[in-house]
Amino acid sequence: MSENKKHYLTVHGHFYQPPRENPWLETIELQDSALPFHDWNERIASECYSPNAVSRIVDYNTRILDIVNNYEMINFNIGPTLLSWLEYNAPKTYEKILEADKTSAEKHSGHGNAIAQVYNHMIMPLANEKDKYTQVIWGVRDFQYRFGRIPEGMWLSETAVDHDTLKVLVDCGIKYTVLSPFQARRVRRLENDNAWHDVQWGTIDPGQTYRYFLKDGTDRYIDLFFYDGSISKSVAFEELLRNGEKFMARLRDGLCDARHYDQIVNIATDGESYGHHTMFGNMNLSYVLTKKIKETSFILTNYSEFLENHPPAYEVELKEPSSWSCFHGIGRWKEDCGCSTGAGPNWNQKWRKPLREALDWLRDELYIIYEKNAGKYLKDPWKTRNRYIDVILDRKKETIENFCTHETGRKLPPSDIVNVIKLLEMQRHAMLMYTSCGWFFADISGIETIQILKYAARAMQIAGEFQEINLESRFLEILSNAESNVKKFGNGKDIYLKFVKPSIVSVKHVVSHWAISSIFEEYERETDVYCYKIKSLDYRKAEKSSTQLVVGRIEVTSNITLEKHDMIFALLHFGGEDFHCVIRGYAGKAEYDKIKEDLMNRYETLPLTEIIRGLDEYFGKEYFTLKDLFIEERRKIINILIQDKLEKFASTYRNLYDEAKGPMFQLKELDLQVPEEFKIAAEYALNCALNDLIQEAEDIGAVDLLEQAVGINKEAKKLGIKLDNPAARKAYSHYICKKVKELSGNGNLFEYESLINSLHCIEKLDLRPDLSDAQDIYFSTIFNKIPDKIKNLEKSENIKEDKNYILSLLILGNKLNFNIEEYTASLNKATAHISL
Repeated sequence: MSENKKHYLTVHGHFYQPPRENPWLETIELQDSALPFHDWNERIASECYSPNAVSRIVDYNTRILDIVNNYEMINFNIGPTLLSWLEYNAPKTYEKILEADKTSAEKHSGHGNAIAQVYNHMIMPLANEKDKYTQVIWGVRDFQYRFGRIPEGMWLSETAVDHDTLKVLVDCGIKYTVLSPFQARRVRRLENDNAWHDVQWGTIDPGQTYRYFLKDGTDRYIDLFFYDGSISKSVAFEELLRNGEKFMARLRDGLCDARHYDQIVNIATDGESYGHHTMFGNMNLSYVLTKKIKETSFILTNYSEFLENHPPAYEVELKEPSSWSCFHGIGRWKEDCGCSTGAGPNWNQKWRKPLREALDWLRDELYIIYEKNAGKYLKDPWKTRNRYIDVILDRKKETIENFCTHETGRKLPPSDIVNVIKLLEMQRHAMLMYTSCGWFFADISGIETIQILKYAARAMQIAGEFQEINLESRFLEILSNAESNVKKFGNGKDIYLKFVKPSIVSVKHVVSHWAISSIFEEYERETDVYCYKIKSLDYRKAEKSSTQLVVGRIEVTSNITLEKHDMIFALLHFGGEDFHCVIRGYAGKAEYDKIKEDLMNRYETLPLTEIIRGLDEYFGKEYFTLKDLFIEERRKIINILIQDKLEKFASTYRNLYDEAKGPMFQLKELDLQVPEEFKIAAEYALNCALNDLIQEAEDIGAVDLLEQAVGINKEAKKLGIKLDNPAARKAYSHYICKKVKELSGNGNLFEYESLINSLHCIEKLDLRPDLSDAQDIYFSTIFNKIPDKIKNLEKSENIKEDKNYILSLLILGNKLNFNIEEYTASLNKATAHISL
């Protein structure tokens, strides 16, 4: 290697998930394809985002040696919409990510590891100028809000770039971005060299920085990094993350003796590679960046620090437009270019063009509606849209009102505030409908494309409140040209009508959801239903035989737009899953009282057919049933409705097991086959017995209770049954974590020994509780302090007692799967000279 020249290393992770929230509920609904998790965000957070914040380094027996925060060691960007989800759904991970940026800034001359990202992963070269600016401004503001500093770099969706996009980055104060080596066209030295060198086949040197000058008649520029394409590809597609030795060897391959300057080896991949795409990839990353790097000449850095110390010596020109995941530039998001993921035989992506044409047409129509209506209130509608990110980040009533006052220059009445926010929400959804994943995969029927069509539907729904033109008919006319590769789905219009249209939510859906649910759970006077606040103003229920009638009045307020609706409803429950719910607006106390009393009188004295007639008279023919509830509440109610049947089955299984277990044990002792039917009953009965024991216990860690649980497990083993009890496993996972957290304060020897005894019994249950949270707490609050405790033995006045205390800490660590050999050896050495 070149003498006295330094070798730097940067690993960049692009962490991103598309926004998955229901556009009407602002919550991700249950996604069965992500099972056993609630949704794909939760699944990938469990497999990748959270493990990278507390990544294990283990020995050959998978015992924990160290726990590290990978975000402290890698350059990274995390999509704003993903960060907002993590903030509320994985707060510990979210805090670890923010802490990592602060810690990395301390290590790297004030430069944090995090960089910003354009807001919702829009393909920037395909966006118009207004959207380009809003995407970057929202991305910058979101970053400032979370990380507490101005971003130096920004990640472009799919690294898709053109000159206009880079100009927007410069205008918004961004210093650099990261691109694929195949996006560079030619380079030349900044000083004393007019000769351009062709690098369009990916041959640009990734070991240094480059400068791109704007073609706007100024000397303004943005600096660029080009990641090592070969190594990055190996990480993403060649299972490099399964072997730390090979991973480090490939990183060292990025060094070049011919470079007579400080060089950087930098790679960029999807952050999901480290744990989701490659299981335990996060652990391999930790091992390489904390252990293997010590055997090399690498200095770990981030892009911002390297750029400050190594400004570009070369100018670069780019292929425009281009991206990192489409060989044809940006065809993947607008035409049948041949790039796809998950395509079947003879499939095409001709659907991409009409999909984009439909959305472009809609966007332009929405612009007209926005300018015309927002102009009635706002001094500058487009600058207001750029600043609307402040409301998105803090959707409190006070924030919304202050924002509207600032943007209009006057205090608005509530109805005008609602209109302003609705128009801005229309624009937000108009941008969300361009999220890149809608085009990335193989067919228009994919969940990603359906998701962006839902955003389009929400935008059109809002637009319909400000003008009478039916946008949907023309939108679907264009969309009908997008043919699915799956014949049964037809075209884009068919897919919209089948999967998107039925999901559109009105205020009546929210009311029916609350009304039907109210039969099964007792709501407070005020409660939240997704992004709505419900206030119960009146509620009356009557019962007859197996039926119920409920008449009520509720106020529904959107937490997003502050719009309020005063609604009345009547719900007839015929029994089981048969509901008939009717809804209308409140028109005064006299009318409401009349409707309520008349329906109640009819219910008490007349056949149900007369009640239905009355509902039709007062509310019209439209009605809502169980199928109109939002999916999770629907599933919850169905489970309640079948509970009686489940209890009957449970009783049958328990009786069968109790009556036949004697003969079955004898069959087992004779080494004869136990009937499968009995095994099913036994598995159910024993799981229930274990579950009941734990649920009814005051202390599930009590040794006597655990001995009973072990007895149930032994009974199952005799019959060749392996108990699988998620509820018990979850209960003990929480119990262990809680106990370790309590001990992390000032636990005494007895408390440590008590938990150790409990863990010993829990092991015999074969439940495999999740120890990860308990391990994280133990590592940071107990394990890391053991060296100091051993050192302090020199000053101990009661060394025997203190040694036993430290020994209990280590035994607990052993039970939690830590490698305690080094500390045990230190403890023995420190006390070897003393007779105990």
